[in-house]
Amino acid sequence: MRAEAKSFKFLSLEGKIKIPFFQRTYVWDEENWERLLEELSHGPEGNFLGSIILKQLTTSSGKPKRLEVIDGQQRLTTLSILLKVLYDLFEDKIKENIKTDLWPILFYKEDYTSSEYKIKIECSRVDADAYEEIINPNNLPLDLASINDKRHKILRCYKYFYENLKDENEEKRRGIFNKILSTENKMLVVIDIDQNDDEQAIFDTLNTAGVRLSTAEIIKNALFQKVIQVYENKEQAIKLYNETWEKTFLSDEDRVNYWETERLTGRLKRDNIEILLHCFGVIKGFFDPDKHTLSDLSKLYKEEIQRKNSKEESEIFIKEIIEYANIYQEKFPAFDNSTLFSFEDSINRLFHILEVLQISTFHPFILYVFKNCQDENCVKEKLGMLEKFIVRRAIAQHSIKNYNKYCKEFIKSPDSIFEKSKETTSEDISNGLKTISNKNAALLLFWIELYRRSKGNKYDTKELKYTYSLEHIMPQKWEEYWGNIPRKSNPDGSKMSEEEAKKDRNEKIYWIGNMTLLRSALNSALRNYPFEKKMNGEGRKKGIKAYADLSITKDDIVEPYDRGDKNWDEKKIKERTNKLENEIKEIWDSQS
Repeated sequence: MRAEAKSFKFLSLEGKIKIPFFQRTYVWDEENWERLLEELSHGPEGNFLGSIILKQLTTSSGKPKRLEVIDGQQRLTTLSILLKVLYDLFEDKIKENIKTDLWPILFYKEDYTSSEYKIKIECSRVDADAYEEIINPNNLPLDLASINDKRHKILRCYKYFYENLKDENEEKRRGIFNKILSTENKMLVVIDIDQNDDEQAIFDTLNTAGVRLSTAEIIKNALFQKVIQVYENKEQAIKLYNETWEKTFLSDEDRVNYWETERLTGRLKRDNIEILLHCFGVIKGFFDPDKHTLSDLSKLYKEEIQRKNSKEESEIFIKEIIEYANIYQEKFPAFDNSTLFSFEDSINRLFHILEVLQISTFHPFILYVFKNCQDENCVKEKLGMLEKFIVRRAIAQHSIKNYNKYCKEFIKSPDSIFEKSKETTSEDISNGLKTISNKNAALLLFWIELYRRSKGNKYDTKELKYTYSLEHIMPQKWEEYWGNIPRKSNPDGSKMSEEEAKKDRNEKIYWIGNMTLLRSALNSALRNYPFEKKMNGEGRKKGIKAYADLSITKDDIVEPYDRGDKNWDEKKIKERTNKLENEIKEIWDSQS
């Protein structure tokens, strides 16, 4: 391995620069472009911009040299785009003056007699079209207005530089151009590696000026380095890569965007591909969530990959990942405020419950069920058991600390969920509904509402969005307007003291029977008003009745009120809690 500080003009002495088939796509964004432009505009000449690691490839005599980019493709791509932007902005006279120096950096010729210039940097398939659209000198000027945040990052890079430089004076643009090409400006350390150097170690060596390799990229690099090793035929390895990893994760921008999209898993945001790879590691058993953390994932994959010592083992491993990836993309939904839920869609119900409760621990088990169940009934049975297990424990406020252990246990024996569900008793459910959090109450009330709609014909609409506001009917700050506390008795028949009665009221406010869902949140001042005002509103302030679209509000609270029952007290809270508890037990009964 040889390292040498060089200017960017070193590219003019090279032939084709190939980004390996398993390298990452272009990932730099505005923060990186801004930093680079700032360095080139105001930094001193010779300011270090990072390293470029290249590997010389074998070429036939008389053919241009060929190199593979091991690290630094983001810098190479971005600097070449910036040069092309400057070229496009220069007046025609300057364009003619710089062609002799610029063209050998951006293009190469197959032989000295050829008149055809070919683009020097060969990007991956996902990046190639966008890069060629910019660099190809025969293409028409880009339509910058059509380049938005959804377009390819390479096109957005061109637009960023163009818009930031078009209004600068010619002297500044010339200064940046000369700085990039100056042979005295050794702003890069170019590292040439030999055939025998450890490429995997170099892949994992990250430099501070770039974007860190993701877990998925490290795993992919290790995986296909191993494939190249066991195949002993790079073309076959490339074919396998194209038919599996690239087709599944990188075949077009939509797929790239999907797998890069982040989901909230617990309190962390992780992209889809990392969630998938984590699930796969748990299912296959080499990632133990009781022993390992997410930071161990790439290391554990590399250890597992090194155990695949034959072509067949490597192929099976890759194809299994792809099978699970296709299932994940098809079956794991993403929700937003426009998503409609129905009670009959039990799969989406489970995923919604997990999302609201911020539980992602069982994703490996769910993926395992989708993969290994032979029919839809099997899937619904296994995931239905999981739903009951999770909901019952959430109501009872049981700890989630053993969920990693349970996930592994359920993968080995899915039917064990049934016995685990029964560990949460009816008494646990009853007690949990009397100390329930707002978040959990809103979730249960929403699904009780959809349960009612699924059973009867009273409501035409069977689907609802999860966009309702939780309201305590008797307010949490009740003292000012709800001061008349009825005389109450203790379970033994003795009369409660005033302090005991207040304590009883303060407890019942947080029972689920005192909570409901409204189409819109009440005015903050109205929330604490007496029951009658809170129901009807005051002036322009709308009350509960105006927002009572749901059965849990309309049937349980509004209709009795309209029939003349103008009182809401602890007795009503207890009665409604019992009613909701019975419905909850119907839906999530551990015995069924």
